[in-house]
Amino acid sequence: MRTRPLYLTLAGAAVVLSSMAAPASAQNLLDTTFVAGNFVPGAPIDNPYSPFVPGTRFVYTSESTGGCEVNLVEVTSNFKDDFPSPYDSVTALEVHDRVWADENCAGDYALTEDTADWYAKDKAGNLWYFGEATTSYAEDSCPSHEGSWQAGVDGADAGIVMLASPRPGVAYRQEFLEGTAEDLARVLRLNASVSIELGAFAGCLITKEWSPLERGVIEQKTYCPTAGGLVGGRGHHGKTVQEELIGNTLPPGEYAPTGVCGP
Repeated sequence: MRTRPLYLTLAGAAVVLSSMAAPASAQNLLDTTFVAGNFVPGAPIDNPYSPFVPGTRFVYTSESTGGCEVNLVEVTSNFKDDFPSPYDSVTALEVHDRVWADENCAGDYALTEDTADWYAKDKAGNLWYFGEATTSYAEDSCPSHEGSWQAGVDGADAGIVMLASPRPGVAYRQEFLEGTAEDLARVLRLNASVSIELGAFAGCLITKEWSPLERGVIEQKTYCPTAGGLVGGRGHHGKTVQEELIGNTLPPGEYAPTGVCGP
């Protein structure tokens, strides 16, 4: 699962993310055992911290020494229902996620990543993640499908990306395919207030995300129900990369509809 790093002004206290992630076995992870009977096919995804309503769009931007990026997340009306056992009863909503980059920040954006993610909500309100089909045009082996996985294939397990009732300190597995998808998350704080250019939001949830496959990479994400979900995040890996929600419209520029390999 991709995690997109945002510059946040947190009212009340700062959140420090300086320690390395401990091994998964030491995390006291929440039990995320899949139970087919806990899901209703096609149930609306209305978790207040991560609502996915078909037709909605979220646009995130970031700028660093490497250039500018624009991330468009679109909730589709498509469903995936052909997972193998034990996930064969699941009907997962597809979310289309695309990333464009412009190293000169001049408005000429090249498509670098194109992904379909699959989600479903259980009866308790937890939001589960069932895999992704991703194509990257920014890797040495271009195009690359590294990071793609599907619950039930090659031993991959679905995970939870948003709890129905998050509590500070609770850690959980978001996905699992050994050596490919091993993201973990921990709830850091509830009822935070954040301020971005789009506005000021209260009642927000802050999480920390990391993976044993990427030592030293730690990301902080902030979800605000009054903003419609994820408002952005901040990633740490030698340098800080920040991203924030700017609305539902792409900023001015030219956006390549397809990815291209090579210069």
